[in-house]
Amino acid sequence: MIKHTLHVRDFAVQATNLTSEPDSTGSSQTPTVDDPRNPTRVTVYTTTGEAAALRIAQRHLDLVHARLAYANPGSISRKATDIVYAEARSRAEALTPEQRREESFHFLHSDDDALRMDALNDVMEEHGELDA
Repeated sequence: MIKHTLHVRDFAVQATNLTSEPDSTGSSQTPTVDDPRNPTRVTVYTTTGEAAALRIAQRHLDLVHARLAYANPGSISRKATDIVYAEARSRAEALTPEQRREESFHFLHSDDDALRMDALNDVMEEHGELDA
C-alpha cells in the first residue's frame, strides 16, 4: 500500500506535486483531508498507482464537500454531487433501521451510488446502527 498526498484547490485535486511514500504499518488507510472546511491536502492509500490515487482523492473531496454543504447550507456553493448526497440523506432518514440495513447491502455501480451509500452510512452511524 502506498500513501499518496495530493494538493487541493477549491475542493479539486491538483495532479502536480503529488508525493508518494510507503505506508507505515498499522496506520489508518482511510482517505483524509487536513481541513474539512477548506482542504489544502488530501491523503489516500492505494496499490494501483497515481491515477487511482487521483480518482480516490477527488471522490473523497466530493464527499467532504457534500457533507459540508449538507451540514451548513449556504456556507459553500452547491455542486451536483451535493444534491445527490442530500437527497440520499433525506431518503435514508425516512427509512426504518431494518430498511437502512437492507439498503446497505446493495452494490455500487456509479459514483452517485457511492455517494448515496456514504449518505446511508452517515445516517446509520448517527443512529448507532453500524456494527462495531
